[in-house]
Amino acid sequence: MTTKPVTLAHLAATLELSVSTVARALADSPRIGKATTERVKAEAQRQGYVADQAARAMRQGTSSLVGFVAPDLQNEFYATAARAVSDHCQQRGLQLVLAVTNDDPATELLHVRNLYSSRVQGIVVIPGVEIAAETCRLLNAIPHVQLVRHCDKLLSDWFGIADEEAMRLGVAHLAELGHRRIAYIGSSLAMSTGVKRLEGFRRAMKEHALDASSAYIEIGGCHAESGHAAMARLLALRTPPTGVVTAGARICVGAYTSARERGVRIPEDLSFVGFSDAPAHRWWGEGLTTIALPVEDIATAAMDCLLRRAERRDQAPKQPMHVMHRPALIRRGSTAAPQRLRARA
Repeated sequence: MTTKPVTLAHLAATLELSVSTVARALADSPRIGKATTERVKAEAQRQGYVADQAARAMRQGTSSLVGFVAPDLQNEFYATAARAVSDHCQQRGLQLVLAVTNDDPATELLHVRNLYSSRVQGIVVIPGVEIAAETCRLLNAIPHVQLVRHCDKLLSDWFGIADEEAMRLGVAHLAELGHRRIAYIGSSLAMSTGVKRLEGFRRAMKEHALDASSAYIEIGGCHAESGHAAMARLLALRTPPTGVVTAGARICVGAYTSARERGVRIPEDLSFVGFSDAPAHRWWGEGLTTIALPVEDIATAAMDCLLRRAERRDQAPKQPMHVMHRPALIRRGSTAAPQRLRARA
């Protein structure tokens, strides 16, 4: 036996009100008195009424959906941002739709196309490494904001971190401890974050009178496997680095695991600066010295901007904003002076 869904017409008949009055009451219209609104909502709850969001989208030209498009959710930064965006949606009575692209252009296009056809309020997007032209066209036709990564093909506001500053913090910390052989493990230069973080590392090396041209630099993917392999190559060098700065959350996990698997003592043999500050980082060994990112602040600012644009149905802003949030270095037990300096002391 199947039960037919409760409709507005059924509610209206039960309450002896017009369908339009019931609809306005459920939408908290100021045109409907408080007592009537409360009575309508109580009856709707009693009968198990569920609003037809598809019909609402047809009437209003938009739905209550907000899209969050990310390369993956194993990255602590992206997962934390998704939670912050979800909380924001919940407070506004909106529904978050998560879409994971795995940095595949075809998958990214499929998700964006589906969100577009669902008439979403807007999209928070972490652009893929190789974004398709059709994806850009669809995104530029609806309100959206870019998070962390920046793609200049998208005519939208961007919210992220000061990537160069993040690397400067890590290099400065190691240099002040006395390290001269400092390595960098970062992601692809096809991404804006990869370019900016490497630039920040090189500039910081020069600022501390370290030879940036011959620095230990490993560039690869943004996943844990890439960080794991990069650390293995660095440790296999005849003269390995005494300190390392990682430039990605998952890269950090892979690199740290690789070092520990090879019996490297941290910080006795290698000082390690992580990236992002997952709760578990404080329990890695004596705690991970890391570059902490204000993820919730970034995600909240992006959502505030997105929903303002969605209310006006703005598409491409005339002058897109670039909003950078400053990172901070958290000092824990994974960094120390190199052995030669400790021996002298």
